[in-house]
Amino acid sequence: MPKKKILVTGGAGYIGSLLVPKLLERGYDVRVFDKLIFGDFGLESVKDKIEIIEGDVKNPPANLMEGIYGVIHLAGLSTEPTSHFNPRHTDQVNHLGTENIARLAKAAGIKRFSFASSCSVYFTYDTPLVPPFFKEDDKINSISPYSLSKRAAEEALIELTDANFQPVIFRKGTLYGFAPKMRYDLVLNSFTKDAFKSGRIIVHAGGDIYRPMCDIEDAVAAYIAALELPLEKIGGKIFNIAHWNCRLGDLAEEFKGIIKTVGQKDITVDLQEVGVTRNYQADNTKYMAAFGLSPVRSIEAATKEMWEKLQGGHNADDVRFYTDKWFRQCEAESAAKKALA
Repeated sequence: MPKKKILVTGGAGYIGSLLVPKLLERGYDVRVFDKLIFGDFGLESVKDKIEIIEGDVKNPPANLMEGIYGVIHLAGLSTEPTSHFNPRHTDQVNHLGTENIARLAKAAGIKRFSFASSCSVYFTYDTPLVPPFFKEDDKINSISPYSLSKRAAEEALIELTDANFQPVIFRKGTLYGFAPKMRYDLVLNSFTKDAFKSGRIIVHAGGDIYRPMCDIEDAVAAYIAALELPLEKIGGKIFNIAHWNCRLGDLAEEFKGIIKTVGQKDITVDLQEVGVTRNYQADNTKYMAAFGLSPVRSIEAATKEMWEKLQGGHNADDVRFYTDKWFRQCEAESAAKKALA
């Protein structure tokens, strides 16, 4: 029997760089479709074992789904600052791009389709200081360009859902953990980098905001499970993926103790009253009932791996590990080239 081939859009990014090797380990063939804005260095260890197609979800090739069993759609702009920088482009990629990929998959008769949405869709202006545990069927009123683009993409997928096309929508919490194509602009990853470099971490909004948290290893396990669980159990549904919720000030104090053990280092927690204010918690009851996946490892183990990578010389100053900075640099370089043309 031929191997099942999985299409991973955005497969050279943060999640993809960890997911693609795991798919190979499970016996799948993999086709990556990625604009390669950050390059393909995150897939260096497996580039000779996969198919990589460079392209844009705004205009995917008609034959992209040829020979594909399932689609894991990760491609998109993935930070709030980047979305504010260019809201129109964010919608074109995250919303319309998702619809493009989904329509191609549906037309090709592909039933397995999972989409990377976000728990940030829950945050709204009237969210209380201690937010409720949002469920997937709660009414939402997304307010930022990023969360609006994810909500619109979800709505497009729901409209396409029928007996023959059953997308699985994952609203992921804030990810953390090491990956070959690293991101140091995520809360725990940023804590680890700052603790290593300066011994000081900054916590915005006085530490009073809440987030659902998700280890990247757990996210990868969920995407793989979406390919293998009975479709009648998970198809056409939305799931919050987050094993735990926390107040970021409490997380910072826990992190301080972890670094004392893992890094043998005392760090300073700097609570600032200004900064990021997105604030939400997510209920994972539905996800746990359907997927039953326990956390792959502890927060201490995830932090220890990141710390050891930094000790081993991983370059946390590489601008490609900061989505917003990288996009701004690319935009500036593009504008400069146009000016010189």
